[in-house]
Amino acid sequence: MGDCNEYIIEYLEKDETDKLEKFFNFFEKMAIEGDDYTKELLTVTILERLGDDKEILITAYKYMGKETRKASDEVEKGWGRY
Repeated sequence: MGDCNEYIIEYLEKDETDKLEKFFNFFEKMAIEGDDYTKELLTVTILERLGDDKEILITAYKYMGKETRKASDEVEKGWGRY
């Protein structure tokens, strides 16, 4: 999953809606239906990386579903960012 980060960030920099909607729909499904391991994978592998750049995170927020946003906010709060 970590290998996807660079592609996701690249799409977020370009704000490529079609691809981002697919990614974030999948992430939302992981956040809702995944077991604890899957949710942790999403959080520490994808969402944590998105918060490294505030502009990327702001763009990502447009595509996040309710549960994905909740998980992202918890990560950012844990790091004391934003």
